[in-house]
Parts: sequence; C-alpha cells; structure tokens
Amino acid sequence: MINTLFNALKRSLLLLALLAGTSCLKPPSLSDDNGPEVPVDQVQKAILEGWDNADFNSVRLNEFLYVEQDQKIATLDPKVVYKEATQVIARVENADTVDYKFLIRSQAMDNGSFKPVTAFENDISIPKTVPTLTGTPALAEEKTAFPNSLETLQKSLANGSVGLRAGGTQSQFLGVLTVRNMLGACVKAKDWDVTCHNLQVSEGKRPAPTGVASKPDCGGIPNCEVNYKKVSFDLVVNLVDEKTNTTHPEKVNYEMTFSSDVPYLSRLLEFCYLGMVPTATQKVIVKICNKVQSFEVGTTN
Repeated sequence: MINTLFNALKRSLLLLALLAGTSCLKPPSLSDDNGPEVPVDQVQKAILEGWDNADFNSVRLNEFLYVEQDQKIATLDPKVVYKEATQVIARVENADTVDYKFLIRSQAMDNGSFKPVTAFENDISIPKTVPTLTGTPALAEEKTAFPNSLETLQKSLANGSVGLRAGGTQSQFLGVLTVRNMLGACVKAKDWDVTCHNLQVSEGKRPAPTGVASKPDCGGIPNCEVNYKKVSFDLVVNLVDEKTNTTHPEKVNYEMTFSSDVPYLSRLLEFCYLGMVPTATQKVIVKICNKVQSFEVGTTN
C-alpha cells in the first residue's frame, strides 16, 4: 500500500531490518482475533470521564500550552519531530458566546532538521449554551483525521513531516479538538467500517510536565505531581485499496492520558498512537506521541 511514497526513508528503514533483537514497542496483535468488540458508548464514556467535561469557557486570557510530538520507529530512540506553542491572546465574552484568539507558533522537522518557526492566529467562538463535550450529539459523529489517518501517517513518514497533524492553519494540539475526534473514532459510518477492542482504563499520579517542573514552586502544582486518568483501546478499520478496490484491515492502538489538575488547554497531557507501517519489504512498528511539555494558567480578564 502506497509503497512508492517511502523512497525518502528507504535507506533508514532497510537499516531497521538489520537491527538485532526485538523492538521494545509492543505492536498491536496482527492476528484475526482482536478480542471482544467494545461498545461505542463504553469507549465514549471512558474518554469523557477522563476529560472530566471541563467548560471551554473557563479558558483564561494568556493561557499557554507547549506540546512536542515525538516519533519512535522500531528499536530507535524517540525523536522530536514537531513543536507547537499556543497562547490565548484575546478573550471577549458576549451575550451568547465567548470569542477567543489564539497565537500559534509551530516548527516541523524537514529532512532531518527543523524548519523556521511559523506563526499564525486562530479564532474560535464557543457558545455559552454548549460548554461541554456532551452538549450536542453531533460531537459523537465528528471524525477529523479519519478515516485516512493511517494513510496520512504513512505519507508523512515519506516526506519527513510525520504525524496526523504536522502544521496547518489552526491549532493542532488543543486537547478538546482531539477528544471530539476520538468520540467518533469507533462509530461506524459510510466508508468507515470500524470496530474497537481491548478498552483499558487506569489512574494514578505522575510528575508534572518537565517545563512546569523547572519553574519556581513547580508552577503552583502541589508536590509537582498531577492526578491522571489513562484510556487506551485498539481500533480496527477496513480500508479500501484504491488500486485493487479490495479492503484490508489496519489496527492502531490509541492511548490518551488526561489530568484535571492542569489548565483546560493542557488537560490531554499525552495522546499516542501506535501501529505497523508498511514499507516495500516489511512492516515497521511506529509510535507517535503528542506530549504537553509546559503550560501556564493565564490571567483573569
């Protein structure tokens, strides 16, 4: 599948085939037995409970979020391939909405080195009457980055940009946008023949992000630790091969780590996906993670 897109990485991927030992990454099972199918509402409930249905309108002026995306191929060490900083530079409260202006600065990897930083502004208007993710049934039907996410991942590996969301004209790492998308991940639709399996939920405490831990008094985080909830599941989708007009299954493991102890924009502390990417000669395991590295609470208006 789309093997011709991988010429740019052919040499490095062939090198991976020569590496001794097994990968420390555990790929999704390639067997036909994916385990029992998990009902859509159970996956959605787990995600919403992790997100904790915070109110978008609680976002403050000057709230800040910094995220890095890293890529791990087989036994190689993780490598940061994308960086993005988001800051609320304007907040206007109206009768029916709260209007936000975000300043986005991003930097993507290209042929082994980072491009210059790009900056743009993004406007978002949030109705006061729909403050939570469950405020409208339509949210459960949104699947931005689906169903072509696997092909997008493969193409991005070829051109060096990497990932489902590497640059663009809107903020890519606002947790609420990812959560909205994932609410629809397991929902069958036209051209989206999907099932979800192996739902796992856990919780505990973890250190604050490194950029926060280095601040005086850990940026106000008690004991420099935050409570978290982690949700993971396998997604199996039948994709159509445009050349042969036949379908084939692809499996990706998604993992989301939430915390309600951090500002709204940073509540999705980590979002990772792991799958097997085909090359001309084999499949290579790839894991990509978007990780919050720093945040600031912002100021009251």
